[in-house]
Amino acid sequence: MPSVLFVDDHPIYLDAVRRTLEQEILGLVVRTANSCQSALKAIATHELDLCLADYRLPDGDGLSLLAEVKRSRPLVALGLLSADLSPSLANEAKAVGAVLCLSKDKTSYELVAAIEIAFAGGKVYNLVGPEADGGLSLRRREILIYASQGLLDKQIGERLGVTESTVRAHWARIFEQLQIANRTEAVTRALRQRLI
Repeated sequence: MPSVLFVDDHPIYLDAVRRTLEQEILGLVVRTANSCQSALKAIATHELDLCLADYRLPDGDGLSLLAEVKRSRPLVALGLLSADLSPSLANEAKAVGAVLCLSKDKTSYELVAAIEIAFAGGKVYNLVGPEADGGLSLRRREILIYASQGLLDKQIGERLGVTESTVRAHWARIFEQLQIANRTEAVTRALRQRLI
């Protein structure tokens, strides 16, 4: 059962994200903390797959917290959220080893998709607009990641909670956007261009 620690000091946002993640990602356990100190206690106490932290916290910053998590629990994936995300902050997050670096203006759907991409072994950096991701939506990047793991369209649909025909419709757009003709080429190009 996957688990996330979400760290944010705004109680309404913290609760809204927790509820959204629990509703949208089947079986996900979401723990919350409102400061670096409470996050470190949770990390010491619970098994976690992902620590997702806001950049601005009352007793420090999210990057320092993620660096500490990396030292104490190197197998926990790291993610950073920021209301004022900049390329330099994203680069610092990369240097710490974060697999997610997202603006807080993301919709709940985009946040869920980004976390699912991280659980599938991918990375999402929202730093310089759509061109940074080759113009591919998060959902299409998820499909490419699952395809790179050898899943068939039906299996991908089951993972994403959509029909097989919806997955095929996404493939048509992926082929068009990447200007290629088949799944193998799509996955190869996505890997080469670091889109997944």
